[in-house]
Amino acid sequence: MSLFAGALALDPGFVLALNNLARTLAHTGQHIAALRVLVRALAVRQDAFETHLNCGSVLFELAEWDQAVGCFERALSIDPNSPDAHANRASALQMVGRLAESWAGYVRSLVIKPDHGHAHGNLGVLDQAIGNPERASRRYRRSLAIAPGQPGFHSNLLSALANLEAISNEDLYGAFRRWEAMQAAPLYHEAVVPANSPDPERKLRIGYLSADLRDHPVANSLVESLECHDRKEVELTLYSLLSSNDNMTRRLQRTADRWRLVHGWAERQIAAQIRDDQVDVLVLVASHTADHRPLVAALKPAPVQVSLYDLTTTGMATVDAWITDPLIHEPRGTTELFTETLVRIPALCVHLAPDPAPSVSPLPSATRGYVSFGSFNNPAKMSEGVIGLWAQVLNAVPGSRLLLKYLERYADPELSQSVAARFAAHGIDRQRLDLRAGRVSRFDQLALLGEVDIALDPFPFNGCTTTFEALWMGVPVIALEGTRFLSRMSSSFLRHAGLDELVAGDRADYVAKAAALARDAPRLAALRGSLRERLRASPLRDPDSHAKSLVAAYRSLWRDWCAAGVRQAESVTRPEAT
Repeated sequence: MSLFAGALALDPGFVLALNNLARTLAHTGQHIAALRVLVRALAVRQDAFETHLNCGSVLFELAEWDQAVGCFERALSIDPNSPDAHANRASALQMVGRLAESWAGYVRSLVIKPDHGHAHGNLGVLDQAIGNPERASRRYRRSLAIAPGQPGFHSNLLSALANLEAISNEDLYGAFRRWEAMQAAPLYHEAVVPANSPDPERKLRIGYLSADLRDHPVANSLVESLECHDRKEVELTLYSLLSSNDNMTRRLQRTADRWRLVHGWAERQIAAQIRDDQVDVLVLVASHTADHRPLVAALKPAPVQVSLYDLTTTGMATVDAWITDPLIHEPRGTTELFTETLVRIPALCVHLAPDPAPSVSPLPSATRGYVSFGSFNNPAKMSEGVIGLWAQVLNAVPGSRLLLKYLERYADPELSQSVAARFAAHGIDRQRLDLRAGRVSRFDQLALLGEVDIALDPFPFNGCTTTFEALWMGVPVIALEGTRFLSRMSSSFLRHAGLDELVAGDRADYVAKAAALARDAPRLAALRGSLRERLRASPLRDPDSHAKSLVAAYRSLWRDWCAAGVRQAESVTRPEAT
Protein backbone atom coordinates (compact mmCIF):
# COMPACT_ATOMS: atom_id res chain seq x y z
CA MET A 1 0.00 0.00 0.00
CA SER A 2 2.96 2.30 0.64
CA LEU A 3 3.95 1.99 -3.05
CA PHE A 4 0.54 3.32 -4.11
CA ALA A 5 0.81 6.12 -1.57
CA GLY A 6 4.21 7.07 -2.98
CA ALA A 7 2.89 7.08 -6.55
CA LEU A 8 -0.09 9.21 -5.54
CA ALA A 9 2.15 11.66 -3.68
CA LEU A 10 3.90 12.28 -6.99
CA ASP A 11 0.65 12.35 -9.01
CA PRO A 12 -2.62 12.60 -6.95
CA GLY A 13 -4.63 12.03 -10.13
CA PHE A 14 -2.89 8.76 -11.12
CA VAL A 15 -6.07 6.71 -11.86
CA LEU A 16 -4.29 3.36 -12.17
CA ALA A 17 -2.70 3.79 -8.73
CA LEU A 18 -6.04 4.85 -7.24
CA ASN A 19 -7.71 1.72 -8.62
CA ASN A 20 -4.95 -0.54 -7.35
CA LEU A 21 -5.08 1.09 -3.92
CA ALA A 22 -8.87 0.63 -3.83
CA ARG A 23 -8.58 -3.06 -4.75
CA THR A 24 -6.00 -3.57 -2.00
CA LEU A 25 -8.21 -1.84 0.57
CA ALA A 26 -11.22 -3.91 -0.49
CA HIS A 27 -9.19 -7.12 -0.30
CA THR A 28 -8.39 -6.33 3.34
CA GLY A 29 -12.04 -5.62 4.17
CA GLN A 30 -11.77 -1.80 4.12
CA HIS A 31 -14.65 -1.30 1.69
CA ILE A 32 -15.70 2.21 2.75
CA ALA A 33 -12.12 3.44 2.40
CA ALA A 34 -11.89 1.71 -0.99
CA LEU A 35 -15.06 3.47 -2.14
CA ARG A 36 -13.67 6.87 -1.14
CA VAL A 37 -10.56 6.21 -3.23
CA LEU A 38 -12.67 5.20 -6.23
CA VAL A 39 -14.73 8.39 -5.93
CA ARG A 40 -11.43 10.28 -6.17
CA ALA A 41 -10.56 8.30 -9.31
CA LEU A 42 -13.92 9.10 -10.93
CA ALA A 43 -13.45 12.79 -10.17
CA VAL A 44 -10.29 12.62 -12.28
CA ARG A 45 -11.73 10.52 -15.10
CA GLN A 46 -15.43 9.72 -15.53
CA ASP A 47 -14.96 7.29 -18.45
CA ALA A 48 -12.56 4.90 -16.72
CA PHE A 49 -13.95 1.38 -17.22
CA GLU A 50 -11.91 -0.21 -14.42
CA THR A 51 -13.04 2.40 -11.90
CA HIS A 52 -16.75 1.79 -12.55
CA LEU A 53 -16.16 -1.97 -12.42
CA ASN A 54 -14.31 -1.66 -9.11
CA CYS A 55 -17.00 0.65 -7.70
CA GLY A 56 -19.63 -1.96 -8.49
CA SER A 57 -17.60 -4.70 -6.82
CA VAL A 58 -17.11 -2.66 -3.64
CA LEU A 59 -20.80 -1.67 -3.50
CA PHE A 60 -21.72 -5.34 -3.99
CA GLU A 61 -19.65 -6.26 -0.92
CA LEU A 62 -21.41 -3.50 1.01
CA ALA A 63 -24.77 -5.06 0.03
CA GLU A 64 -25.68 -1.95 -1.99
CA TRP A 65 -26.78 -4.12 -4.89
CA ASP A 66 -28.97 -1.64 -6.79
CA GLN A 67 -26.13 0.89 -6.84
CA ALA A 68 -23.74 -1.89 -7.88
CA VAL A 69 -25.99 -2.67 -10.87
CA GLY A 70 -25.72 0.97 -11.93
CA CYS A 71 -21.92 0.92 -11.72
CA PHE A 72 -21.65 -2.25 -13.78
CA GLU A 73 -24.04 -0.81 -16.37
CA ARG A 74 -21.86 2.30 -16.64
CA ALA A 75 -18.84 0.02 -17.12
CA LEU A 76 -20.72 -1.84 -19.89
CA SER A 77 -21.57 1.44 -21.61
CA ILE A 78 -17.81 1.91 -21.97
CA ASP A 79 -16.97 -1.70 -22.86
CA PRO A 80 -20.08 -3.70 -23.89
CA ASN A 81 -18.00 -6.86 -24.45
CA SER A 82 -16.51 -7.21 -21.00
CA PRO A 83 -17.37 -10.69 -19.66
CA ASP A 84 -16.51 -9.59 -16.12
CA ALA A 85 -18.88 -6.61 -16.24
CA HIS A 86 -21.71 -8.80 -17.59
CA ALA A 87 -21.10 -11.46 -14.94
CA ASN A 88 -20.78 -8.94 -12.10
CA ARG A 89 -23.95 -7.11 -13.14
CA ALA A 90 -25.72 -10.49 -13.25
CA SER A 91 -24.55 -11.22 -9.69
CA ALA A 92 -25.98 -7.93 -8.42
CA LEU A 93 -29.25 -8.53 -10.30
CA GLN A 94 -29.38 -11.96 -8.70
CA MET A 95 -29.17 -10.40 -5.24
CA VAL A 96 -32.15 -8.09 -5.91
CA GLY A 97 -34.28 -10.94 -7.26
CA ARG A 98 -34.18 -10.06 -10.97
CA LEU A 99 -33.37 -13.67 -11.80
CA ALA A 100 -34.32 -13.77 -15.49
CA GLU A 101 -32.08 -10.75 -16.22
CA SER A 102 -29.36 -12.28 -14.08
CA TRP A 103 -29.52 -15.55 -16.02
CA ALA A 104 -29.27 -13.67 -19.32
CA GLY A 105 -26.26 -11.73 -18.05
CA TYR A 106 -24.32 -14.86 -17.13
CA VAL A 107 -25.16 -16.43 -20.49
CA ARG A 108 -23.95 -13.29 -22.28
CA SER A 109 -20.72 -13.43 -20.29
CA LEU A 110 -20.18 -17.05 -21.38
CA VAL A 111 -20.87 -16.21 -25.03
CA ILE A 112 -17.98 -13.74 -24.81
CA LYS A 113 -15.77 -15.95 -22.63
CA PRO A 114 -16.86 -19.63 -22.47
CA ASP A 115 -14.38 -20.41 -19.67
CA HIS A 116 -15.62 -17.68 -17.31
CA GLY A 117 -15.60 -19.60 -14.04
CA HIS A 118 -17.56 -16.98 -12.09
CA ALA A 119 -20.45 -17.13 -14.60
CA HIS A 120 -20.56 -20.94 -14.57
CA GLY A 121 -20.58 -20.95 -10.76
CA ASN A 122 -23.34 -18.39 -10.41
CA LEU A 123 -25.50 -20.13 -12.99
CA GLY A 124 -25.14 -23.07 -10.60
CA VAL A 125 -26.48 -20.86 -7.80
CA LEU A 126 -29.52 -20.02 -9.97
CA ASP A 127 -30.05 -23.70 -10.82
CA GLN A 128 -29.93 -24.56 -7.15
CA ALA A 129 -32.40 -21.76 -6.35
CA ILE A 130 -35.03 -23.32 -8.63
CA GLY A 131 -34.60 -26.83 -7.25
CA ASN A 132 -32.17 -28.37 -9.73
CA PRO A 133 -29.17 -29.45 -7.60
CA GLU A 134 -28.02 -31.97 -10.23
CA ARG A 135 -27.44 -29.30 -12.88
CA ALA A 136 -26.09 -26.92 -10.24
CA SER A 137 -23.46 -29.44 -9.19
CA ARG A 138 -22.33 -29.84 -12.81
CA ARG A 139 -21.95 -26.08 -13.17
CA TYR A 140 -19.99 -25.80 -9.92
CA ARG A 141 -17.65 -28.56 -11.08
CA ARG A 142 -17.12 -26.74 -14.37
CA SER A 143 -16.35 -23.54 -12.48
CA LEU A 144 -13.87 -25.31 -10.21
CA ALA A 145 -12.19 -27.03 -13.17
CA ILE A 146 -11.55 -23.57 -14.65
CA ALA A 147 -10.45 -21.96 -11.37
CA PRO A 148 -9.87 -24.48 -8.53
CA GLY A 149 -9.12 -21.87 -5.86
CA GLN A 150 -12.74 -20.85 -5.24
CA PRO A 151 -13.72 -22.02 -1.74
CA GLY A 152 -17.13 -20.34 -2.06
CA PHE A 153 -18.17 -22.24 -5.18
CA HIS A 154 -16.61 -25.39 -3.73
CA SER A 155 -18.83 -25.06 -0.64
CA ASN A 156 -21.76 -24.42 -3.00
CA LEU A 157 -20.96 -27.72 -4.70
CA LEU A 158 -21.11 -29.46 -1.33
CA SER A 159 -24.46 -27.80 -0.64
CA ALA A 160 -25.84 -28.98 -4.00
CA LEU A 161 -24.60 -32.52 -3.36
CA ALA A 162 -26.20 -32.51 0.10
CA ASN A 163 -29.50 -31.70 -1.65
CA LEU A 164 -29.26 -34.80 -3.85
CA GLU A 165 -31.55 -37.55 -2.67
CA ALA A 166 -29.64 -40.25 -4.55
CA ILE A 167 -26.15 -39.51 -3.21
CA SER A 168 -24.92 -42.02 -0.64
CA ASN A 169 -23.55 -40.92 2.71
CA GLU A 170 -20.19 -42.41 1.71
CA ASP A 171 -20.05 -40.38 -1.50
CA LEU A 172 -21.14 -37.20 0.28
CA TYR A 173 -18.43 -37.72 2.91
CA GLY A 174 -15.89 -38.27 0.13
CA ALA A 175 -16.86 -34.96 -1.47
CA PHE A 176 -16.26 -33.12 1.80
CA ARG A 177 -12.88 -34.79 2.23
CA ARG A 178 -11.92 -33.74 -1.31
CA TRP A 179 -12.91 -30.18 -0.37
CA GLU A 180 -10.62 -30.52 2.65
CA ALA A 181 -7.69 -31.72 0.52
CA MET A 182 -8.10 -28.89 -1.98
CA GLN A 183 -9.14 -25.97 0.23
CA ALA A 184 -8.36 -26.62 3.91
CA ALA A 185 -5.31 -28.88 4.04
CA PRO A 186 -2.99 -26.30 2.40
CA LEU A 187 -3.65 -24.06 5.42
CA TYR A 188 -3.02 -26.69 8.10
CA HIS A 189 0.70 -25.90 8.28
CA GLU A 190 -0.21 -22.37 9.46
CA ALA A 191 -2.21 -23.69 12.41
CA VAL A 192 -0.67 -22.66 15.73
CA VAL A 193 -1.68 -24.19 19.05
CA PRO A 194 -3.19 -21.23 20.96
CA ALA A 195 -1.55 -20.37 24.25
CA ASN A 196 -4.77 -20.38 26.28
CA SER A 197 -4.48 -21.10 29.98
CA PRO A 198 -5.30 -24.84 30.34
CA ASP A 199 -7.41 -24.53 33.48
CA PRO A 200 -10.31 -27.00 33.04
CA GLU A 201 -12.67 -25.24 35.49
CA ARG A 202 -12.11 -21.54 34.81
CA LYS A 203 -14.63 -19.33 33.03
CA LEU A 204 -14.81 -20.44 29.39
CA ARG A 205 -14.44 -18.05 26.49
CA ILE A 206 -16.89 -19.20 23.81
CA GLY A 207 -16.92 -17.74 20.31
CA TYR A 208 -19.59 -18.22 17.64
CA LEU A 209 -18.64 -17.53 14.01
CA SER A 210 -21.65 -17.06 11.73
CA ALA A 211 -23.08 -15.25 8.72
CA ASP A 212 -26.62 -15.81 10.04
CA LEU A 213 -26.75 -13.47 13.03
CA ARG A 214 -29.88 -11.82 11.63
CA ASP A 215 -33.50 -12.72 10.85
CA HIS A 216 -32.67 -16.24 9.68
CA PRO A 217 -33.64 -19.83 10.59
CA VAL A 218 -30.22 -20.41 12.18
CA ALA A 219 -30.58 -17.36 14.44
CA ASN A 220 -34.13 -18.44 15.30
CA SER A 221 -32.67 -21.74 16.51
CA LEU A 222 -29.85 -20.10 18.46
CA VAL A 223 -30.83 -16.77 19.98
CA GLU A 224 -32.69 -17.92 23.10
CA SER A 225 -30.06 -20.50 23.92
CA LEU A 226 -27.34 -17.83 23.71
CA GLU A 227 -29.38 -15.61 26.01
CA CYS A 228 -29.49 -18.48 28.51
CA HIS A 229 -25.74 -19.15 28.49
CA ASP A 230 -24.66 -18.86 32.12
CA ARG A 231 -22.43 -15.76 32.26
CA LYS A 232 -20.84 -16.96 35.49
CA GLU A 233 -19.52 -19.89 33.52
CA VAL A 234 -18.91 -18.48 30.02
CA GLU A 235 -17.88 -15.29 28.26
CA LEU A 236 -19.57 -14.96 24.88
CA THR A 237 -18.06 -13.43 21.73
CA LEU A 238 -20.07 -13.33 18.50
CA TYR A 239 -18.22 -12.96 15.19
CA SER A 240 -20.56 -11.71 12.47
CA LEU A 241 -19.71 -12.33 8.83
CA LEU A 242 -22.48 -10.04 7.54
CA SER A 243 -22.58 -6.26 7.79
CA SER A 244 -26.38 -5.88 7.63
CA ASN A 245 -28.35 -5.25 10.83
CA ASP A 246 -31.93 -6.04 11.76
CA ASN A 247 -33.87 -6.53 14.99
CA MET A 248 -32.46 -10.02 15.45
CA THR A 249 -28.91 -8.72 14.97
CA ARG A 250 -29.46 -6.07 17.61
CA ARG A 251 -30.92 -8.65 19.99
CA LEU A 252 -27.85 -10.85 19.51
CA GLN A 253 -25.53 -7.88 20.01
CA ARG A 254 -27.14 -7.27 23.39
CA THR A 255 -26.60 -10.92 24.24
CA ALA A 256 -22.86 -10.91 23.56
CA ASP A 257 -20.06 -9.86 25.89
CA ARG A 258 -18.17 -8.92 22.73
CA TRP A 259 -19.47 -8.35 19.22
CA ARG A 260 -16.94 -8.56 16.39
CA LEU A 261 -17.95 -7.49 12.89
CA VAL A 262 -15.57 -9.43 10.64
CA HIS A 263 -17.47 -9.03 7.38
CA GLY A 264 -15.05 -8.77 4.47
CA TRP A 265 -12.04 -9.87 6.51
CA ALA A 266 -9.65 -12.48 5.15
CA GLU A 267 -9.54 -15.84 6.92
CA ARG A 268 -6.15 -15.09 8.47
CA GLN A 269 -7.44 -11.78 9.88
CA ILE A 270 -10.45 -13.47 11.44
CA ALA A 271 -8.28 -16.24 12.89
CA ALA A 272 -5.86 -13.68 14.33
CA GLN A 273 -8.74 -11.82 16.01
CA ILE A 274 -10.05 -15.06 17.53
CA ARG A 275 -6.57 -15.84 18.86
CA ASP A 276 -6.22 -12.32 20.25
CA ASP A 277 -9.58 -12.77 22.02
CA GLN A 278 -8.20 -16.03 23.48
CA VAL A 279 -11.35 -17.95 22.59
CA ASP A 280 -11.29 -21.42 24.17
CA VAL A 281 -14.13 -23.00 22.17
CA LEU A 282 -14.92 -21.74 18.67
CA VAL A 283 -18.36 -22.74 17.38
CA LEU A 284 -18.62 -22.76 13.58
CA VAL A 285 -22.29 -22.20 12.80
CA ALA A 286 -23.53 -23.69 9.48
CA SER A 287 -20.06 -23.16 8.08
CA HIS A 288 -20.57 -24.57 4.56
CA THR A 289 -23.65 -22.46 3.79
CA ALA A 290 -23.86 -19.07 2.08
CA ASP A 291 -21.44 -16.29 3.10
CA HIS A 292 -19.65 -18.43 5.71
CA ARG A 293 -15.89 -18.86 6.06
CA PRO A 294 -15.13 -22.47 7.02
CA LEU A 295 -11.43 -22.05 6.22
CA VAL A 296 -11.00 -20.02 9.41
CA ALA A 297 -11.16 -23.37 11.22
CA ALA A 298 -8.32 -24.75 9.09
CA LEU A 299 -6.04 -22.21 10.83
CA LYS A 300 -7.07 -23.62 14.25
CA PRO A 301 -7.46 -20.27 16.04
CA ALA A 302 -9.07 -21.86 19.12
CA PRO A 303 -7.98 -24.93 21.12
CA VAL A 304 -11.42 -26.58 20.72
CA GLN A 305 -13.45 -26.18 17.53
CA VAL A 306 -17.05 -27.33 17.22
CA SER A 307 -19.52 -27.55 14.32
CA LEU A 308 -23.15 -26.57 14.88
CA TYR A 309 -25.97 -26.79 12.28
CA ASP A 310 -23.69 -27.53 9.33
CA LEU A 311 -24.86 -29.48 6.26
CA THR A 312 -22.99 -32.58 7.45
CA THR A 313 -19.34 -33.03 8.43
CA THR A 314 -17.10 -30.01 7.91
CA GLY A 315 -14.61 -32.45 6.42
CA MET A 316 -11.77 -30.88 8.42
CA ALA A 317 -9.32 -32.60 10.73
CA THR A 318 -9.08 -29.35 12.72
CA VAL A 319 -12.71 -29.47 13.89
CA ASP A 320 -13.08 -31.59 17.00
CA ALA A 321 -16.80 -32.15 17.55
CA TRP A 322 -20.17 -32.04 15.77
CA ILE A 323 -23.15 -31.29 18.01
CA THR A 324 -26.25 -33.45 17.46
CA ASP A 325 -28.97 -35.22 19.41
CA PRO A 326 -30.17 -38.84 19.82
CA LEU A 327 -33.03 -38.43 17.33
CA ILE A 328 -30.92 -37.00 14.52
CA HIS A 329 -28.05 -39.45 15.04
CA GLU A 330 -29.25 -42.44 17.02
CA PRO A 331 -26.77 -43.74 19.60
CA ARG A 332 -27.03 -47.26 18.22
CA GLY A 333 -25.44 -46.02 15.03
CA THR A 334 -25.77 -43.73 12.03
CA THR A 335 -24.59 -44.18 8.46
CA GLU A 336 -23.69 -40.49 8.12
CA LEU A 337 -19.90 -40.09 8.24
CA PHE A 338 -17.91 -37.42 10.09
CA THR A 339 -14.32 -36.30 10.58
CA GLU A 340 -15.52 -34.92 13.94
CA THR A 341 -16.62 -36.74 17.09
CA LEU A 342 -20.41 -36.72 17.43
CA VAL A 343 -21.45 -35.10 20.70
CA ARG A 344 -25.11 -35.67 21.59
CA ILE A 345 -27.15 -33.27 23.69
CA PRO A 346 -30.82 -33.98 24.53
CA ALA A 347 -32.17 -31.77 21.71
CA LEU A 348 -30.12 -30.12 18.97
CA CYS A 349 -32.54 -27.23 18.43
CA VAL A 350 -34.67 -24.87 20.36
CA HIS A 351 -36.73 -22.58 18.18
CA LEU A 352 -37.88 -19.04 18.74
CA ALA A 353 -41.66 -18.83 19.03
CA PRO A 354 -43.03 -16.16 16.68
CA ASP A 355 -44.30 -13.19 18.64
CA PRO A 356 -46.75 -11.78 17.87
CA ALA A 357 -48.49 -14.67 16.17
CA PRO A 358 -52.11 -14.98 15.00
CA SER A 359 -54.44 -17.29 16.86
CA VAL A 360 -54.81 -20.75 15.38
CA SER A 361 -57.58 -20.61 12.78
CA PRO A 362 -60.36 -23.15 12.22
CA LEU A 363 -59.68 -26.06 9.87
CA PRO A 364 -59.99 -24.58 6.34
CA SER A 365 -61.25 -27.80 4.74
CA ALA A 366 -64.29 -27.71 7.05
CA THR A 367 -65.72 -24.80 5.07
CA ARG A 368 -64.01 -25.16 1.69
CA GLY A 369 -64.98 -28.72 0.98
CA TYR A 370 -61.47 -29.71 -0.15
CA VAL A 371 -58.11 -30.30 1.57
CA SER A 372 -55.34 -27.74 1.17
CA PHE A 373 -51.79 -29.01 1.38
CA GLY A 374 -49.03 -26.43 1.66
CA SER A 375 -45.31 -25.73 1.77
CA PHE A 376 -43.62 -22.42 2.58
CA ASN A 377 -40.14 -23.81 1.94
CA ASN A 378 -37.49 -22.40 -0.35
CA PRO A 379 -38.08 -23.57 -3.97
CA ALA A 380 -34.42 -24.64 -3.92
CA LYS A 381 -35.59 -27.66 -1.91
CA MET A 382 -38.20 -28.66 -4.52
CA SER A 383 -36.25 -31.21 -6.53
CA GLU A 384 -37.87 -33.45 -9.14
CA GLY A 385 -38.20 -36.15 -6.48
CA VAL A 386 -40.05 -33.79 -4.15
CA ILE A 387 -42.44 -32.58 -6.85
CA GLY A 388 -43.08 -36.15 -7.97
CA LEU A 389 -43.97 -37.28 -4.47
CA TRP A 390 -46.15 -34.25 -3.75
CA ALA A 391 -47.96 -34.95 -7.01
CA GLN A 392 -48.64 -38.48 -5.75
CA VAL A 393 -50.14 -37.00 -2.58
CA LEU A 394 -52.40 -34.70 -4.61
CA ASN A 395 -53.47 -37.58 -6.83
CA ALA A 396 -54.23 -39.69 -3.74
CA VAL A 397 -56.57 -36.98 -2.38
CA PRO A 398 -59.04 -36.05 -5.14
CA GLY A 399 -59.86 -32.35 -5.31
CA SER A 400 -57.02 -31.34 -3.00
CA ARG A 401 -54.85 -28.32 -3.75
CA LEU A 402 -51.33 -27.21 -2.94
CA LEU A 403 -50.43 -23.73 -1.65
CA LEU A 404 -46.79 -22.74 -2.23
CA LYS A 405 -45.26 -19.56 -0.78
CA TYR A 406 -41.70 -18.37 -0.24
CA LEU A 407 -40.96 -14.67 0.20
CA GLU A 408 -41.70 -12.99 -3.17
CA ARG A 409 -40.20 -15.77 -5.29
CA TYR A 410 -43.39 -16.86 -7.04
CA ALA A 411 -43.75 -13.33 -8.44
CA ASP A 412 -41.05 -14.44 -10.88
CA PRO A 413 -43.05 -15.67 -13.90
CA GLU A 414 -40.27 -18.02 -15.02
CA LEU A 415 -40.20 -19.77 -11.65
CA SER A 416 -44.00 -20.02 -11.48
CA GLN A 417 -44.22 -21.38 -15.02
CA SER A 418 -41.41 -23.85 -14.34
CA VAL A 419 -43.05 -25.16 -11.15
CA ALA A 420 -46.44 -25.48 -12.89
CA ALA A 421 -44.85 -27.36 -15.81
CA ARG A 422 -43.04 -29.75 -13.50
CA PHE A 423 -46.26 -30.60 -11.67
CA ALA A 424 -48.10 -30.91 -15.00
CA ALA A 425 -45.59 -33.59 -16.03
CA HIS A 426 -46.99 -35.63 -13.12
CA GLY A 427 -50.61 -35.04 -14.08
CA ILE A 428 -51.37 -32.10 -11.75
CA ASP A 429 -53.41 -29.36 -13.38
CA ARG A 430 -52.34 -25.74 -12.85
CA GLN A 431 -55.71 -25.00 -11.22
CA ARG A 432 -54.73 -27.18 -8.27
CA LEU A 433 -51.66 -25.05 -7.52
CA ASP A 434 -51.88 -21.81 -5.56
CA LEU A 435 -48.56 -20.02 -6.08
CA ARG A 436 -48.59 -17.01 -3.78
CA ALA A 437 -46.31 -14.09 -4.56
CA GLY A 438 -45.26 -11.00 -2.68
CA ARG A 439 -43.28 -10.30 0.45
CA VAL A 440 -45.48 -9.99 3.53
CA SER A 441 -44.85 -9.42 7.23
CA ARG A 442 -44.02 -12.35 9.48
CA PHE A 443 -47.45 -12.01 11.11
CA ASP A 444 -49.24 -12.16 7.74
CA GLN A 445 -47.05 -15.08 6.66
CA LEU A 446 -48.15 -16.99 9.75
CA ALA A 447 -51.76 -16.01 9.12
CA LEU A 448 -51.46 -17.49 5.62
CA LEU A 449 -50.87 -20.88 7.26
CA GLY A 450 -54.50 -20.60 8.34
CA GLU A 451 -55.37 -21.57 4.76
CA VAL A 452 -53.43 -24.86 4.99
CA ASP A 453 -54.76 -28.14 6.40
CA ILE A 454 -51.58 -30.22 6.09
CA ALA A 455 -48.00 -29.14 5.40
CA LEU A 456 -45.74 -31.22 3.16
CA ASP A 457 -42.07 -31.27 4.10
CA PRO A 458 -39.36 -31.37 1.38
CA PHE A 459 -36.46 -33.82 1.35
CA PRO A 460 -33.59 -34.56 1.59
CA PHE A 461 -33.24 -30.98 2.89
CA ASN A 462 -36.10 -30.66 5.37
CA GLY A 463 -37.70 -27.51 6.67
CA CYS A 464 -36.62 -25.94 9.94
CA THR A 465 -38.38 -22.65 10.66
CA THR A 466 -41.08 -23.63 8.14
CA THR A 467 -41.74 -26.86 10.05
CA PHE A 468 -41.80 -25.15 13.44
CA GLU A 469 -44.07 -22.32 12.30
CA ALA A 470 -46.52 -24.68 10.60
CA LEU A 471 -46.83 -26.67 13.83
CA TRP A 472 -47.13 -23.46 15.86
CA MET A 473 -50.10 -22.45 13.69
CA GLY A 474 -51.78 -25.83 14.19
CA VAL A 475 -50.80 -27.33 10.82
CA PRO A 476 -49.49 -30.93 11.01
CA VAL A 477 -46.39 -31.64 8.90
CA ILE A 478 -45.79 -34.89 7.01
CA ALA A 479 -42.03 -35.56 6.92
CA LEU A 480 -39.94 -38.22 5.20
CA GLU A 481 -37.16 -39.37 7.53
CA GLY A 482 -33.78 -39.85 5.86
CA THR A 483 -30.37 -41.05 6.96
CA ARG A 484 -28.50 -37.80 7.60
CA PHE A 485 -28.90 -34.55 9.51
CA LEU A 486 -30.55 -32.47 6.77
CA SER A 487 -33.13 -35.18 6.14
CA ARG A 488 -33.92 -35.73 9.83
CA MET A 489 -34.52 -32.16 11.04
CA SER A 490 -38.29 -32.20 10.62
CA SER A 491 -38.66 -35.73 11.95
CA SER A 492 -36.69 -34.72 15.05
CA PHE A 493 -39.02 -31.75 15.60
CA LEU A 494 -42.05 -34.02 15.23
CA ARG A 495 -40.69 -36.72 17.53
CA HIS A 496 -39.67 -34.17 20.19
CA ALA A 497 -43.29 -32.94 20.08
CA GLY A 498 -44.67 -36.49 20.40
CA LEU A 499 -45.87 -36.62 16.79
CA ASP A 500 -44.12 -39.79 15.66
CA GLU A 501 -47.17 -40.81 13.60
CA LEU A 502 -46.46 -37.95 11.16
CA VAL A 503 -42.98 -39.29 10.33
CA ALA A 504 -42.82 -41.42 7.17
CA GLY A 505 -40.23 -44.13 6.68
CA ASP A 506 -40.41 -44.20 2.88
CA ARG A 507 -42.21 -42.59 -0.07
CA ALA A 508 -45.20 -44.92 -0.01
CA ASP A 509 -45.61 -44.28 3.71
CA TYR A 510 -45.41 -40.51 3.07
CA VAL A 511 -48.30 -40.66 0.59
CA ALA A 512 -50.30 -43.01 2.81
CA LYS A 513 -49.90 -40.83 5.92
CA ALA A 514 -50.79 -37.63 4.05
CA ALA A 515 -53.84 -39.21 2.41
CA ALA A 516 -55.07 -40.86 5.60
CA LEU A 517 -54.77 -37.63 7.57
CA ALA A 518 -56.56 -35.71 4.79
CA ARG A 519 -59.51 -38.10 5.11
CA ASP A 520 -59.64 -37.86 8.92
CA ALA A 521 -61.25 -34.49 9.65
CA PRO A 522 -61.71 -35.16 13.40
CA ARG A 523 -58.00 -36.03 13.75
CA LEU A 524 -57.02 -32.92 11.76
CA ALA A 525 -59.19 -30.72 13.95
CA ALA A 526 -57.80 -32.26 17.15
CA LEU A 527 -54.23 -31.72 15.99
CA ARG A 528 -54.96 -28.16 14.96
CA GLY A 529 -56.14 -27.35 18.45
CA SER A 530 -53.27 -29.06 20.28
CA LEU A 531 -50.05 -28.53 18.32
CA ARG A 532 -49.07 -25.17 19.83
CA GLU A 533 -49.32 -26.55 23.37
CA ARG A 534 -47.39 -29.66 22.33
CA LEU A 535 -44.56 -27.44 21.14
CA ARG A 536 -44.62 -25.33 24.30
CA ALA A 537 -44.21 -28.50 26.39
CA SER A 538 -41.43 -29.95 24.20
CA PRO A 539 -37.64 -29.56 24.28
CA LEU A 540 -38.02 -27.29 21.25
CA ARG A 541 -39.24 -24.57 23.62
CA ASP A 542 -36.84 -25.12 26.53
CA PRO A 543 -33.91 -22.78 25.84
CA ASP A 544 -32.61 -22.90 29.41
CA SER A 545 -32.12 -26.68 29.29
CA HIS A 546 -30.68 -26.42 25.79
CA ALA A 547 -28.14 -23.81 26.90
CA LYS A 548 -27.12 -25.89 29.93
CA SER A 549 -26.60 -29.01 27.81
CA LEU A 550 -24.70 -27.09 25.13
CA VAL A 551 -22.37 -25.37 27.60
CA ALA A 552 -21.85 -28.69 29.42
CA ALA A 553 -20.75 -30.22 26.10
CA TYR A 554 -18.30 -27.36 25.53
CA ARG A 555 -16.98 -27.74 29.08
CA SER A 556 -16.42 -31.47 28.59
CA LEU A 557 -14.53 -30.88 25.34
CA TRP A 558 -12.47 -28.16 27.03
CA ARG A 559 -11.57 -30.48 29.91
CA ASP A 560 -10.47 -33.12 27.41
CA TRP A 561 -8.23 -30.56 25.71
CA CYS A 562 -6.71 -29.46 29.00
CA ALA A 563 -6.08 -33.07 30.01
CA ALA A 564 -4.47 -33.83 26.64
CA GLY A 565 -2.19 -30.81 27.06
CA VAL A 566 -1.08 -32.00 30.49
CA ARG A 567 -0.40 -35.49 29.14
CA GLN A 568 1.61 -34.05 26.24
CA ALA A 569 3.62 -31.85 28.63
CA GLU A 570 4.30 -34.81 30.93
CA SER A 571 5.43 -36.94 28.00
CA VAL A 572 8.02 -34.27 27.20
CA THR A 573 9.28 -33.54 30.74
CA ARG A 574 8.94 -36.88 32.49
CA PRO A 575 12.08 -39.09 32.24
CA GLU A 576 11.66 -42.28 30.26
CA ALA A 577 11.46 -45.47 32.32
CA THR A 578 14.57 -47.62 32.23
